[in-house]
Formats: sequence, C-alpha cells, structure tokens
Amino acid sequence: MTNTSLRSLQSFRRVQGWAVAHDDILRAAPLPVSAYLVKLGEVVARIESNATKQVGQHQLSTRSATDAEVCRAAVRVAMRPIAQIARSLRGTVFGISAISKMPDPSWDNEHLVTAANSMVENAAIFRTTLIEHGLQPDCIETLQTAAAALKASVDARGMARATAVGARDGIRSDIPQGKTLVSRIDAGLMPLLQNDPAALASWKNAKRVTTKGVVGIIIPLSPAVSTPSTTPPATTAAPGTTRAA
Repeated sequence: MTNTSLRSLQSFRRVQGWAVAHDDILRAAPLPVSAYLVKLGEVVARIESNATKQVGQHQLSTRSATDAEVCRAAVRVAMRPIAQIARSLRGTVFGISAISKMPDPSWDNEHLVTAANSMVENAAIFRTTLIEHGLQPDCIETLQTAAAALKASVDARGMARATAVGARDGIRSDIPQGKTLVSRIDAGLMPLLQNDPAALASWKNAKRVTTKGVVGIIIPLSPAVSTPSTTPPATTAAPGTTRAA
C-alpha cells in the first residue's frame, strides 16, 4: 500500500474513533450520517484486508518464496539419464536423437517445462530400449512428475502475483469511496459543531489526511541560572596577625 493510501486509511480510522468518542453529537446528527459511518467501517475493513493480502501474496510471488529452484533441479536430474542413454544410442536406434539433448541451463522455467514434456512424449516411444540399457522402469513417469511440479510452482507464483495486483486495485478503488463518505459525514456534522470549538477542532484534526509524518519538536531546556549565594564569603586573617587565645 502506498504512503498516500496509508495516510488516507489512518484518517478514516481517526474518523471512526472520533465518532465513538462523540456519540452524543452523532445522535443529534441527521440519520444518513450514521449510515455513512457504517459504510466507512466496511471500506476500512476491505482496505485493511486487501493491504494484508497484497503484502502476503507479493511475498509468495517472489522467487525466493517458491520451490521453483528445487523443482527445476529435479527436472534436469530426471532428464539427464534419458538424454545420456539416447546420446549413446544415436546412429543405432532410429529417431532416438530426439531425446538426446539437454536444455540449455539458461532457459527459464517455462521453456524448461516445455522441453521436459517434449522429452516425456518422445521417450515413451523408446521406453523399452531405455529400460534395456539401464534406466529405471519409471524414468519417464519420474520426469513427467518433476515437470508437473515445476509447472505448478510457476503457476502458483503467477497466481500470487495476480492476487496481489487485485488487492492493490481494490485499495485504489476504496480510498476515493472512503474520502467521499468522510466528506458527506463532514457536511452533516458541521452545523452541529459551529458552536462547539473543542469538538470542531478535534473533528477537523480527525478527518484531515496528512501528507507527511508529523515530526515532534524538541524544545531544549533552558540553561540553569546560577543564583547568588547568601552565605558571606569566609574571611582570612591578615598576614602577621595572631588569633586571640
């Protein structure tokens, strides 16, 4: 959520708090004012929910939050034995060269999934040959499962990104609606607050949307003023005089 949206949300919550603290004024206000406050509460709840969702889904959409790297490694591990056996049989088994090449390490996940699925499809033709030359009976199924897991990881990341964008747009839609509701509440309250300076001042402070954080002002302490001592200074005997016994 942007700083501007956050400041607006904070003002909406201050309006809600002001309404709770000035229930006597609200009872004297026109009925639509209370209805607007209820709607404002719904807007605030939606914004807060979408803000939480936006942060959470954004985190899920990052590469570090997914298991894509693990899945990617599993795909390449499953592909390598098939390609290795196929390379050793090139020139002796017609068409097996179609599964003899590993994808480039720089390929992204989408291209790697496509390459893995292509190998699964083509390797099925040579299943018996691959098994006869030392591969596990489920080598093709292992690759198919690994490719499906990588695809699921990629899709989950994309879905998280889409959900985060939806939450962001939901906030953008609700902020103007909240401001409209506050404006209508303001119009209903102002006639009641004209003769109550304290309530009017608190209302104006509650509804305002700040553009920057409020910086506290530090007032330095005044330096201590030394007061003259009332104790007379000690006297010293003049040189050459003696104290009487």
